[in-house]
Amino acid sequence: MSNEAVELLSSYIRLDTTNPPGNEHIAADFFARKLKGEGIDYRVYESKPGRQSIRAVIKGSGQREPLILLHHMDVIAAKRNEWSFDPFGGEIIDGYICGRGALDTKSLGIMQLLSILDVWHSKAALNRDLVFLATADEESGADCGVEYLLREHPADFRAGLVLNEGSYIAEGIVPGRLLAMISPAEKGPCWIKLRRKGIPGHGSTPHGDNALERLTQAVNRLIDYRFPLRVTPVVAEYFRRMAPAWEFIKPFVEDGKEDTLLKIIEDNGLLAMPQVKAMLTNTISLNSLHSGDKVNVIPSYAEAEVDTRLLPGQGINAWIEMLKHQMDDDEVKIEFIMKGEGNSSDMSTDSYRIIEQALLDYYPGAIGAPYLMLGTTDSRFFRGLGMLSYGFCPAIIPADHLKSIHGIDEKIAVESVIKGTEVYKDIVKRLCT
Repeated sequence: MSNEAVELLSSYIRLDTTNPPGNEHIAADFFARKLKGEGIDYRVYESKPGRQSIRAVIKGSGQREPLILLHHMDVIAAKRNEWSFDPFGGEIIDGYICGRGALDTKSLGIMQLLSILDVWHSKAALNRDLVFLATADEESGADCGVEYLLREHPADFRAGLVLNEGSYIAEGIVPGRLLAMISPAEKGPCWIKLRRKGIPGHGSTPHGDNALERLTQAVNRLIDYRFPLRVTPVVAEYFRRMAPAWEFIKPFVEDGKEDTLLKIIEDNGLLAMPQVKAMLTNTISLNSLHSGDKVNVIPSYAEAEVDTRLLPGQGINAWIEMLKHQMDDDEVKIEFIMKGEGNSSDMSTDSYRIIEQALLDYYPGAIGAPYLMLGTTDSRFFRGLGMLSYGFCPAIIPADHLKSIHGIDEKIAVESVIKGTEVYKDIVKRLCT
């Protein structure tokens, strides 16, 4: 089996596309050289200097709406002194391709590139256009990436189906079996800044209207509140699929009641797992707090940045009203940093079944399950315009390696990249021919 995928991924990781500043033009050039060498037409879109996205198309009959293979070229920052290898070295160490983006999402990008090249070389008759799309700025909100593309060039990005990031073939979640996940839905990022003014003064004479104290009290009321649990359709189906491996889930499969599932989860201690709890409730994480300049001066202002994530079906306006009620302080002002609702695509489609069947064909004995993406991806913009979008990467990833996404020592097994590429090629052909 060819190691072209491994070589390309190593080269891709060596391109430092840390966002900010992004510099995605160097990755766009990387893809442009490859596409030009193969004779495939492409177009580069530049939203700001250096902030480039690239699109290539293989034309089909038009019988079906286009299929877009989407990934982002930018990566999150990596501090060299925290890593055991160069985060932009693209080295192969002990059977792993190592570096920032190995999982998020440069490996996926190489699988997609080689899939479109495979179709091009085979001269297969396509029933739809096949689009390769590598974008800028996913990690910082997509103002210079997908959001810009869909706003300024909407005709170029209409699709019947978008395949994007979202989940993997997880090893270690179910003892002795792989878990082949596809993400048809994700939580919405509702990032907010909380501001509180107060009366400044000397630290020796506290007066009860300290902005930092008041804001901290309001935020603590939020953090201490136990938000209601809710089972969305994707999460319900996830647990139904897990029943063969988790015997204690079977009562829910038999009666299908949300209350039964929630009782099972609570009784078995699963709510103690942050990933499980986040699948069942809106979440709040206080991640930044700023106030004051000197230890002996009562500050006149305080501000906090809070990452909240909303389940599909949760309206933003109702959410903000609930936050205000829980903080119980009319002087706390709320400002949006990022504003997005949870989103989802229909799971009962032929496309979903084709993808899932292909994964089970290549990974026999695996459990196939839909997965609610807890983070956020560029799929939300396509779903917001009514386009179907599924997230998956057909590579085996040990569950404990997933923490390296936005963490340290990110890497992917050579074996997983090679097999994942072959699986992705087959899925693309099944969806286009």
